Amino acid sequence: MTFEVGDHVVYPSQGAGVVQERTTRSVMGKTHEYLKIVFVRGDMEVLVPMKRGEEVGLRHTIGADEVERLLEAMVKGDLTLPTQWPPRYRAEQEILAGGSAYELARLIGVLARRDLDKGLAATEREVLENAKTTLASELAVVEGTGLEEAAKRIETVVTERITAS
Repeated sequence: MTFEVGDHVVYPSQGAGVVQERTTRSVMGKTHEYLKIVFVRGDMEVLVPMKRGEEVGLRHTIGADEVERLLEAMVKGDLTLPTQWPPRYRAEQEILAGGSAYELARLIGVLARRDLDKGLAATEREVLENAKTTLASELAVVEGTGLEEAAKRIETVVTERITAS
């Protein structure tokens, strides 16, 4: 996968951002090429080695034309998770670490429904909040909005469309 300056990308552990520049640095006598990514969450900058981009899960964001389909995936929440706590938590952590927009949306839908039905334990509520924040960062980059506005959009989908279904 190739990345260019201006590309909208997702680095699963940090969320979404924009490739600001391609740069080279000399490390221990060897020259390496890096992508400088500026993230919407926390105004943080990270240098990601070009050779390790795919290895760390760096990917392009979804397209603007996919946003409604993504939100619909959240409403459907058609994700099967283990019923027992330890395997379910591991599965949720894998989804968070993977950073797939559609998997995050499905996870949000499932956890929002579970919260309505039974309530969530503190650890699972934290998973839900992390999924929302990561997905909001991607929506913010894709739609050119602020992180807060994207987070509100997700909350609106959760409160108006998921609770109503």
